[in-house]
Amino acid sequence: IVFQLGASAFFSAAEAALTAASRPRIHQLAQDGDYRAQIVKSLQERRDAAISALLLGNNLANIGASAIATAILIGIFGEYGVASATVVMTALIVIFAEVLPKTYAISHADAVALHLARSINIVVTVLTPLVIAVRAVVRGALHVIGASVPHEHRIGTTEEELRGVIDLHA
Repeated sequence: IVFQLGASAFFSAAEAALTAASRPRIHQLAQDGDYRAQIVKSLQERRDAAISALLLGNNLANIGASAIATAILIGIFGEYGVASATVVMTALIVIFAEVLPKTYAISHADAVALHLARSINIVVTVLTPLVIAVRAVVRGALHVIGASVPHEHRIGTTEEELRGVIDLHA
């Protein structure tokens, strides 16, 4: 359970840091030759895939921790074990695997993103096949109900967003 909560905390912190890290600062560090910044920049450029992989990992860790806790607490409390596990794991996951790591990561986004860059890159690489499979299932389900999603979903800076950033800075 502790390992799974630690993994969940990693995924939560990585997601928050990757999305909150300063693109201009990371870009400048990458231009200056910082290898970790180059990795973060690459992950930010394919943010959709990176975030999907991190969310998948986070869900696997949270569900794994909850399943283990449920099995243990059913053995101890019988039929009340499920309710006990639900209450205990909800509190542990929300505090230690979601809010705490995300709060820290957002407060120190650049440093956390740079520190976790290699690990995030490995996780994204390993989980990409599962992300592709999940996306295929989602697209198939949407097709069945008559909805669709564009094949290419780009996350980037549009002219309107750029103008907004300039106006905000001014």
